[in-house]
Amino acid sequence: MDIFEKQQTIEAIRTIVKARWFYATAVLAQGIILKIMFPSSPLPSDLFIPLTFVSVLALNFSYWIYLRRKPENINSLTLKFIKFSQVLIDQLAIVAIIYFSGTASKGIVMMYIVSIMVASVLYKSKGVALWSFVAIFLYSSLVILEYFGLLPALSPEAASQSPYKFLKGELNFVKYQLIGVNFYFVAAAVYAGYLASIFMKREKRLQEKTDEAIKKSQLLTLQTQELTKTQGELQSSLTKSDTARKAATQARDEAQKANLELKKKIDELEKFYKITVGREVKMAEMKKRIKELEKNKDKEETS
Repeated sequence: MDIFEKQQTIEAIRTIVKARWFYATAVLAQGIILKIMFPSSPLPSDLFIPLTFVSVLALNFSYWIYLRRKPENINSLTLKFIKFSQVLIDQLAIVAIIYFSGTASKGIVMMYIVSIMVASVLYKSKGVALWSFVAIFLYSSLVILEYFGLLPALSPEAASQSPYKFLKGELNFVKYQLIGVNFYFVAAAVYAGYLASIFMKREKRLQEKTDEAIKKSQLLTLQTQELTKTQGELQSSLTKSDTARKAATQARDEAQKANLELKKKIDELEKFYKITVGREVKMAEMKKRIKELEKNKDKEETS
């Protein structure tokens, strides 16, 4: 049972548990009212009705407490058992009430239809068919037991004042009950099966959308991881680029400094060259002048 199926099952059971608070209370209230207004009506003992009510609601409350856990903390096998027991406890409670009231000719038999509707919420069409068959079997068994006088005996006062027609020894009425009531059960089963198919289709579509959302989420997570990785690489590249830029700036500054020093040395060399060359030129001129003077002196002495 995957997490989606768990969540769907838990939500369905919670809904049924809430509904059971209502209709179990309604059955109890009906029993109390009938006991007060019609003391001789065929009902279970004064102790049995509240005992059944308390037992069912105590079990209901235990389901409610257990299902308040997080879905991942709920055991799948336990959840399946709780799911299976939802219809079972309702049908067995109805059996007990009918049996100990002494007659199957009671309006409470319609509560079997409620259990069939509950099955449509929890199970697929096959599950609805199964629990519908169980309802038909249980009710038919009660009718047959009453026909043979195997239900608890009613007091003569209750039998005489009851508005119901009892089934003991009444073959025609037994046939009428079996055909009439079970026909309602079959009709309810068909309707519940149709509802179950609708619920299953909705759950299937929801499951498909959930799977699609999960895939998109996984894809988004992957894209986010790739984007984070790319961002890291880009940050690393920017860091390296910044380092290279600083190194280039430093090299440029050093080159400019070297150029300045080189220019300074060149200027010094040019100045030195000018001084040196100028002195050599002057010395050559002086030598030339001395030679001219010497020539002029020799000419004067000769003449």
